[in-house]
Amino acid sequence: MKIKKGHSIIILLLVTQLSFAQYFKLTPQGFVSNDNSDYTVVDVPNVKQNNLYKNVLNAINSLYSNPQKGLNVVEGESISLTAYEENALTIKHSAGGFGKGIYKYDLSYTLSFLFKDGKIRINSPTFECKRWYEGTYRPTSGWGSSGWFTLKLVKGDKDRVAIYDKNGKLLLEDASSGLENHFNSVLKQIIEKSKKINNW
Repeated sequence: MKIKKGHSIIILLLVTQLSFAQYFKLTPQGFVSNDNSDYTVVDVPNVKQNNLYKNVLNAINSLYSNPQKGLNVVEGESISLTAYEENALTIKHSAGGFGKGIYKYDLSYTLSFLFKDGKIRINSPTFECKRWYEGTYRPTSGWGSSGWFTLKLVKGDKDRVAIYDKNGKLLLEDASSGLENHFNSVLKQIIEKSKKINNW
């Protein structure tokens, strides 16, 4: 399931409004809320659980193309959304000692929502960043193979590039800020749109 192209522009515009919609921040352990929990709660006073569920589901259906492919729901209680976005993240980093380049990463992720009367719980997003690379020719070794490169959250012994080192030091600030902006924007858009849906 992919986000609709028109809405991806809206998400970029929403990035400038994030000062009051910072649901999650990225850490070496993944996304956490402002109080370092693995979820955050949005208060929606005077709205019943089933209506909150329907409103968020309708918001997701309007924002994503073919949302049914990536939806897992428990009627009236929870929604899990799995999505994939091409070229969602632009990151500058070195690759194999040849200086820094600008790379576009595809993003696959899962967002989960749970509902009670007057409250929406959003679990910390899970994600994976990948980019496709073409094999290149080097005179000494010939053609290299093509394949997918995964950007790791925390650098392991054999990883060339990661967002954090094994001691928790931030290595790629634009990756961290880009992921935070992206997910906070997506969540803001879903929540704001859900609040504008009228139940008849």
